[in-house]
Amino acid sequence: MWGIYSAIKAVIHRKRKCCKCGHRQTIKPADKNRSVKCEKCGNCIPASNDYL
Repeated sequence: MWGIYSAIKAVIHRKRKCCKCGHRQTIKPADKNRSVKCEKCGNCIPASNDYL
């Protein structure tokens, strides 16, 4: 059961929400601690904005 929980948690923590347009996107594990551009509007999404 613990393996399933940790797998779900890992996927959830890889999603970020854009502050400008509200688009939710999945982040690559390599970009976990970096700012990324929103796929929809191009706005910069900071690394501290990790939530669903």
